[in-house]
Amino acid sequence: MPNLTRLGLPGDESSWAALGFTVTDGRFPIGGVACTLGEPAWGFDETHAAPATLGVPYLESSAPELDSTVAHPNGVTAIDHVVYWAPDLDDAVTDLTAVLGIPPRRRFFPRGPQGPEMAFYRVGEPFIEAVSSGKAPALVGVAFLAPDLDATVAAVRAAGGPIGDPKPAVQGGRIAGVWHGHLDWGIAFMEPKPRN
Repeated sequence: MPNLTRLGLPGDESSWAALGFTVTDGRFPIGGVACTLGEPAWGFDETHAAPATLGVPYLESSAPELDSTVAHPNGVTAIDHVVYWAPDLDDAVTDLTAVLGIPPRRRFFPRGPQGPEMAFYRVGEPFIEAVSSGKAPALVGVAFLAPDLDATVAAVRAAGGPIGDPKPAVQGGRIAGVWHGHLDWGIAFMEPKPRN
């Protein structure tokens, strides 16, 4: 199974420090993913076709490994998912399946028939949430896992970050979004639904 091991994020160190992340030299780890600041991009530990077909900048693995045990003040432990916009979902599924070497785990309308159709690919800990947008291919957002969302929101606010109050998430659990103007990119913190 392919793993998302590298993720490019927009913005600078102060933007991400304001969200409660410990950033060093424009980089920080989240679980097994090395995040690099600059532009939205991604990289995987294995590919089966040219990643350029996906229309997203590709990060090669030339940077030194990051210490994945770094604890962030916001309490984030992993990336839940990244959001990939594609003009047409059928084409995106064909291309993602070729590049990753796996089919989507699921394809459906999570917000009901009025919402966009999405396809979900498991790439290690995170998912890729592919969305039919009618727009050029792009990475447009990320959701981080936070085991205690109230503590995360408090930590982000203490760091000066603009974050909303927690609310129920479509997939269960709770979510708190970062105000869009902060980086003009979709950023959310998610607390998973309790397991019985």
